[in-house]
Amino acid sequence: MRFLEDIKITLEDDEIIRLLRSKNSMKKSPPKKMLDDVKSMKEIALELIHPRGVFEFFDSKELKPRFLFSKAEKTVFAVCTIGRELEEKVSRTINGGGLAEGVILDAIASHAAEETAAIVNQKILEEIENEFKDKEATCRFSPGYCQWNLEEGQQLIFQLLPTEVVDVTLSVSMMMKPIKSVSFAINIGEEIDKELGIRSCETCDLVNCAYRRE
Repeated sequence: MRFLEDIKITLEDDEIIRLLRSKNSMKKSPPKKMLDDVKSMKEIALELIHPRGVFEFFDSKELKPRFLFSKAEKTVFAVCTIGRELEEKVSRTINGGGLAEGVILDAIASHAAEETAAIVNQKILEEIENEFKDKEATCRFSPGYCQWNLEEGQQLIFQLLPTEVVDVTLSVSMMMKPIKSVSFAINIGEEIDKELGIRSCETCDLVNCAYRRE
């Protein structure tokens, strides 16, 4: 088991604003008030974000569904989170009447969770390069994507990883708690599908996927 803590993340104003604005409004410059509010809320959020992650390498031959893991020799499973404090702050803020501030804090939390996942992913890729020099690695892919059943995928990851070390649990509906958490897998091998995890919705053949963007 590999445990990561004290992860240093960078929060980009542009990405937070992108999460807050509609596609059409992105054509215009953001209002000054939005920029000021994002900066002030980011200062609050940074004190409440505690990024950490856990991951481990597993033999792929026994993993299911086989169509995802049959060509892999090793698979890495990971769970990472920013903790509960910011999420609780969002709830208190919104319930206290600060809807606008709460929405901004929630966008910051989403961005922070993705940044945490990106850093954990990079750490895993560095270990893969050191331990499996002659092997290829896929991009990370998560339960609910790549035709990986959400319930099946989440149960597999949480059965194999000691997620209590990062204080992340699963609800009966397979939602992670804290919500701003990310679970994912990376396949390693000589004959892996290197496009796994990066195919766009336009090329995916799962037409009725709940996560489809087009």
